[in-house]
Amino acid sequence: MKKLFSIGLVTLAFAAALQAAPIVRIDFPCQNFWGQLTAVTELPDGVWIGERQGFYDKRKKGYTFPVFVDLAKVKSFDVTFKFVGQGAKVVRMMPALTGYLTDARTAEDQTELKCTEFSIDGDASAQAPCVFKNWKSMTPFVAAAEKELKPGSVVKAGQKYWQLFVVDGKTIRVKAAFENPLE
Repeated sequence: MKKLFSIGLVTLAFAAALQAAPIVRIDFPCQNFWGQLTAVTELPDGVWIGERQGFYDKRKKGYTFPVFVDLAKVKSFDVTFKFVGQGAKVVRMMPALTGYLTDARTAEDQTELKCTEFSIDGDASAQAPCVFKNWKSMTPFVAAAEKELKPGSVVKAGQKYWQLFVVDGKTIRVKAAFENPLE
C-alpha cells in the first residue's frame, strides 16, 4: 500500500510539473522611492503584483516592484499601475524582464522566454521583440508623441529615451505580450 501511495504522489508531482508554465517577472526598479505599486485597472487572471523588494546592491536605497505573469493563464495584458508613496524629487525607473521556468522563481529556474510587445503609456520599447532570461532591460522607449518626462525634460515624437520618472500618484499603462516556448 505504501508503494502504491508513493507511486501516486510521484505521478501527481510529475503531472503538475508537466502543466507548469513559465513565469515572467517584470521589475519596476525605483531608487529612492519608498511606496507601493497598485493596480488601477483590474488585473487579468495570471497577472499579480509581488512584494516590493530591496536591491541586491545594498548601497542603493528604495525598492523594485515586481509584477508576475503566468504564461499558462495569460499571454498578453493591458493594465494601468499606480505608484503611491514618498520618494526623492526625481525617481528614475527602468523596467526589466526576467524569465522563469516555473513558479519557483529561483536563479536556477531561469529560462529563455520571448517578449513580442512591451510599451508604457503608448511608448514602445525599442528592445521588443526580444528573447530574455535574466534581467533584460526594456529601455530605451520610443516616444509616440511629444511629452514631458519630468519638469524641464521634453522628448519629441520618435525620440528615444532611457528613463521613466516616478512620483507619488504616477500612473503607467503597461501593454505587454509574451510567447511560451513550451507550446
